[in-house]
Amino acid sequence: MSKKNTLNTNMADKGRKTGTSTAAKAALAILGVGFVAGTTLVIGMDRIMKKIFVNEDWPDEEWSSDDWAEEDLEG
Repeated sequence: MSKKNTLNTNMADKGRKTGTSTAAKAALAILGVGFVAGTTLVIGMDRIMKKIFVNEDWPDEEWSSDDWAEEDLEG
């Protein structure tokens, strides 16, 4: 009746698994969905703006000046 005496390695000594964790997978999925949604929004808005403003005649006025700020708006 011999009993085999062997020492098993402790679970703490084995270390973590070398695969990707669940949190990392979830973060990558969220980033991927955000990237696709953002790209879709930008492309959609670009197409809408091109449809609305195609061949639009814009005045030759400089819109970046602050001349309008000095006008009396109340009469």
